[in-house]
Amino acid sequence: MEAVEWKQRVEKYKGIFTEPPKMVPSDKVVDSPVIGNGDLGVTISGKPEQQRIWISKNDFWKAQLMYSNGSPCLLGGIDVHMPALANASYYSEQRLDEATIVSTFHGAAASVKMTSWISALENVLIVELSSEKQAVSVTLDLWVQTGNGSETEQGQDGNTAWAVRKFTGEGIEWATEGAIAMRCSSGSHSFELQPGTKQYIVAYVVTNHDGDNYLQESISRAGLIDEKRIASLRSEHTNWWSGFWAKSAIEIGDELLEKFWYGSHYIMACCSRNKKFAPGLFGNWITTDNPEWAGDYHLNYNYQAPWWGVYSSNHIELSEPYDTPLLEYMVNGRRYAEEYLGCRGIYYDVGIGPKGLPTALCNTPYENGHMFLGQKSNSALSTVNMLMRFYYTYDLEYARFVYPFMIEVANFWEDYLTFEDGRYVIYRDAIHEVGTYTESHDNEDWDRGLDDMNPILSLALIRMLFKGLLDISGQLQLDGDRHEKWTHILEHISDYPTFEREGKTIFRLTEQGHKWWGDNTLAIQHIWPAGGIGLDSDPQLLQIAKDTITVLNRWTDYNGFPTIFTAAARVGYEPETILRELRRQCTEHSFPNLFIFFGGGGIECCSGVPSAINEMLLQSHEQVFRLFPVWPQEKAARFHNLRAVGAFLVSSELYEGKVTHIDLTSEKGRACSILNPWSNGEFSIVEIDGSGDQPRKVEWQLSANIISFNTEAGKSYRLLGH
Repeated sequence: MEAVEWKQRVEKYKGIFTEPPKMVPSDKVVDSPVIGNGDLGVTISGKPEQQRIWISKNDFWKAQLMYSNGSPCLLGGIDVHMPALANASYYSEQRLDEATIVSTFHGAAASVKMTSWISALENVLIVELSSEKQAVSVTLDLWVQTGNGSETEQGQDGNTAWAVRKFTGEGIEWATEGAIAMRCSSGSHSFELQPGTKQYIVAYVVTNHDGDNYLQESISRAGLIDEKRIASLRSEHTNWWSGFWAKSAIEIGDELLEKFWYGSHYIMACCSRNKKFAPGLFGNWITTDNPEWAGDYHLNYNYQAPWWGVYSSNHIELSEPYDTPLLEYMVNGRRYAEEYLGCRGIYYDVGIGPKGLPTALCNTPYENGHMFLGQKSNSALSTVNMLMRFYYTYDLEYARFVYPFMIEVANFWEDYLTFEDGRYVIYRDAIHEVGTYTESHDNEDWDRGLDDMNPILSLALIRMLFKGLLDISGQLQLDGDRHEKWTHILEHISDYPTFEREGKTIFRLTEQGHKWWGDNTLAIQHIWPAGGIGLDSDPQLLQIAKDTITVLNRWTDYNGFPTIFTAAARVGYEPETILRELRRQCTEHSFPNLFIFFGGGGIECCSGVPSAINEMLLQSHEQVFRLFPVWPQEKAARFHNLRAVGAFLVSSELYEGKVTHIDLTSEKGRACSILNPWSNGEFSIVEIDGSGDQPRKVEWQLSANIISFNTEAGKSYRLLGH
């Protein structure tokens, strides 16, 4: 796809709002238009006559112990009062291509256009106001959130208003202080917006995590932004987003699913670029001091899930913040493993925060006052993303960075597993959360989950972990003396449990304990994201997987959206069913801002559409590329630069039931294997160097209908059927 073509595709996808948002403030996901630069987040609510701009930032946390005190909090905002627009019509667009919110308000005597964007490269919000018909009186109020044990200050420095909010002092593990500095091009915060003219509102946001002199820096930086600087920032901003959208693209003949594919990446790019502070459950659009579930990093899938689509979509850069809080928490995890379980390695509770902050402490006699919720799998589940990133990039520097974390997870499971009767068994690891966060329980068997044996997800995570460690340690030439133990675990770990239900053999949640649950999708999470089963698996196992999805029938589920669709694609479920049900969720469970939302979690749903569609178009997790493996063959589709395991970028097209070509770029020069998509067996492979010279033919082998050939790092190749 040419750059112009992808730009035209993204341009047409917008969040459309025809009435003011209804769910702001919210303790979960907002339903209002959103913008962001991966750190600073802004959403806008209110009627035309009073637009409320909510300002939050990934690093603005209240770092206090005991659930749910430790959470991301609201910093403040700006109210834009325009009384002449009372009873005006409301229309707003959240434009994905350039990450802007463009709102137009038409009243009987006055009309105003309000364009808002956050610089992709600096923590500054720009709001441009223009009017038609007649002059409009505008008054700006900068405000800061108060209460919740915070200190606030407000003041004026020349024509710049500023506001500060602080969480410091007794009971705070580490200080958070933030400042908003606001100025207007009119020189005043109350002015007449004349027809045919523009006025700019500038708000610069800095916290103590950015620098010690955060208040002065916010004021001085805001003061430097004039119209010339705004034009420069806008050009840089447009270029950044152009580069972002050029990294990958899809065209599948379904504008609804395409819109949510691009929209999901937009949301992640807006909230996930501060490497020191990852986004919490609801991204960087915090409109309350009491976000649900503390808005923290929930490690029994919610924290990991948002990024599951970015790896195969070639947006590795968005995963940069992911590892930071996990590595920062290792000191706690080691202590918990040793003190509470007598194990080496790390043992993580369900909720953590930045900078080693425990967010899941509670005043109960169970589990040493922590919310482990009976589960031992949180740290292992956290390695899913690390291994995805490694396999899609073969970045050895990254592998070396996360290797210490993975080794500690391995240490834990080496100690915690029990070897008996020729196999490794897991005891007292709950498949579902056990309610240890409350002291009283109506049901006398409330703790039955603590006695679960061999939960199916943990069985898959252990397989994934030790296979990954064998691969990574081999690449890094580390810990060769441990390979025998890891291999022994892989060869002797217990099988996935099954049972009969509705006349079918399906997966059971545990070997002993809970066999079924009325909601959630834990019965298939060993398939995705743990990668335990794929199209190369034993046919009987594949059939059990498909039957489990049929019996489960949880396309609509409180927590299941990030997993069930991609799991279905992984095992070759009916593509028409996957697409139909995916469309239904996008239609029935979405907000105009392109958030897909169910009862639990927030940005976790950003992976659902991308990961599922990508797996339907290209599968590579078993080291063999499959083109359009779970796609209706009569339905035309094409994709550009999806990322495949082995550090390959792949582009291809399905047209009239045939794969027209396969283009791929090899980043690391690894051998390439592709399931032959041409039934007549005739094809050619050439190296493309872009110089216009005669393409060089590439030698290949064909065995069991798999095309294999060697590649060179940085070279591109084209496969054509004949």
